[in-house]
Amino acid sequence: MDKRATAAAEAKGRAQASVNLPDLPSECRAMMARVVPNLTEKPRNTQLRREFAADAEDGKNERCSSFYDSVRSKYGVN
Repeated sequence: MDKRATAAAEAKGRAQASVNLPDLPSECRAMMARVVPNLTEKPRNTQLRREFAADAEDGKNERCSSFYDSVRSKYGVN
C-alpha cells in the first residue's frame, strides 16, 4: 500500500475515533440574578429574594456539574 493511502486511512480513522463532546448548556453560562432592595420592602423580604436566587444558582451549578461529570465518566476521562 502506498504512503498516501496509508496516511488517508489513518486520518479517516482519527476523525472517526474522535470524541465530540456536547455543547455546554446555556444555563451554565447564565449569571446569578441580582437582588436589589426596594425602598418599600422589608429587609427580610430582600433577604428571602436573595436566598431564592442563590438556591436557583446552586441548583443550576449542580445540574451542570453532574452533567459534565457523567460525560467525562462515559468517555473514561478522570
